[in-house]
Amino acid sequence: MNANIQPNDWLSNELKPKISYGSQLLLLFGLIVGGFILAAIVQIGFALSMMSLQDLMSGDTQKMMDAMAKPENINSARLMQMFGTLVLMFLPALVFAKIVDSKPLDYLGLKKKFNLPQLGLVIAIAIAALFLSGGLGELNKLIPIPHKWELKFKAMEDAYAEQVMIIGNMKTFTDYIISLIMIAILPALFEEILFRGALQKLLVNWLQNPHVAIVITSFLFSAVHGSYYGFLPRMGLGLLLGYLYYYSKSIWLNITMHFINNGIAITALYMATQKGQSAKDVMDDNYPLWVGGIALIAVVGLMITYKKVCENIEKKVNGQ
Repeated sequence: MNANIQPNDWLSNELKPKISYGSQLLLLFGLIVGGFILAAIVQIGFALSMMSLQDLMSGDTQKMMDAMAKPENINSARLMQMFGTLVLMFLPALVFAKIVDSKPLDYLGLKKKFNLPQLGLVIAIAIAALFLSGGLGELNKLIPIPHKWELKFKAMEDAYAEQVMIIGNMKTFTDYIISLIMIAILPALFEEILFRGALQKLLVNWLQNPHVAIVITSFLFSAVHGSYYGFLPRMGLGLLLGYLYYYSKSIWLNITMHFINNGIAITALYMATQKGQSAKDVMDDNYPLWVGGIALIAVVGLMITYKKVCENIEKKVNGQ
């Protein structure tokens, strides 16, 4: 998909940045490392409220999981997740944008408006992308890997699933709403601002090749989630989010699609638990490859339409 929108359109002030792009990248990664350290401190603080210092110092992650699974600690676990993501992703991106641009909110795409046709297309793309992700998940399973790796990756998946099921434990409708906020809305906001608003924009401006920048950003977006069997689905989602942002320059459309993706998963998890079904089965649900193929055709068609709509909006704004 070749964009008529030029990469330099992303620069909010000057064509030449006041800080070199290489230095900007080092700055962003440095802020992320600082956020990681701060997030660890925050999580230790929450952990101390759920378990004894002796258990915490033992380094036994299962004790942490057991403590988080207690009904009285579930909200603390959710808050731990929220604040951890806030200081790891949102704050570094915000500080980075403040340093490299005099208008940080504009830089991150937070002030860019969108219209109803764009929003409608994003919703349609998000729904079609769910089936595409299911097909990519099935494709991911078909990739041959050594047996030792398979055992290790499955153990990681089980640990991740256990954590999600603890945080997403929803016995009442109130729990469901809290989970939507903590697991669907806020992560969508924080992750999009970091990956698309900060990192992708930096790479597009630096490399002058949006496609390479979007692929790199999507790869990193998927990799940081630490899920082998979910790598291709998240990579596919990242590519779609990358092009959505590049064409519209509005991070809110990205946040909308990311929220829909997360929100449908949380809703399915809630409905399954209300029916007494296994939450893990819901998380492991994939679609046949042919369904993913049909979804891919639908997504490409919708993205082409979305690109044209965004280009027409740009022409009207520029008086062309």
